[in-house]
Amino acid sequence: MARYFFHVMNGKADIDEDGIECADLDAVREEAIRSAGQMLSTGRQSWNGEAWRMTVCDEERTVVFSVNFSVDRHGL
Repeated sequence: MARYFFHVMNGKADIDEDGIECADLDAVREEAIRSAGQMLSTGRQSWNGEAWRMTVCDEERTVVFSVNFSVDRHGL
């Protein structure tokens, strides 16, 4: 299994120094979605309309993919 790192940017950098081992890219994607959902549901992320991003990197620090999220009030 390979190790992947889940870095979160939401006005400040939360760099994952430990990472987790995943069997394949499907498992990495599932973990990113699960982690992002958990962070959002616990209010850990900023809800002021500022976008945030989770960037997932492999052991060579190559970006595998990103999860992006923002809340837009649309004039309300």
